[in-house]
Amino acid sequence: MKTVNALVLTGFGLNCDNETAYAFELAGATAQKVHINRLVSGEVKIADFHILAFGGGFSWGDDHGAGVIQALKMKNHIGRDLLEFVEQGKLIIGICN
Repeated sequence: MKTVNALVLTGFGLNCDNETAYAFELAGATAQKVHINRLVSGEVKIADFHILAFGGGFSWGDDHGAGVIQALKMKNHIGRDLLEFVEQGKLIIGICN
């Protein structure tokens, strides 16, 4: 049986990563909590995962518009990788507050 690898994104102002990782583990996946900076640096590759989970909270604080800074950082550094992830039919979940 193939192992399903779930990437649970962590970062500044995000939350519920522990609960999300636990839920994936209960469902039989292998969950790895990964800080956004590890993706941006290339230390961790999104291509190694089958599921990507964006946690709730207010990344980089709400005063800049929740999610705007995170979205720009991801688009500018791993945007192509994210598009390939989607094109391959892999799963993405976004959790709000």
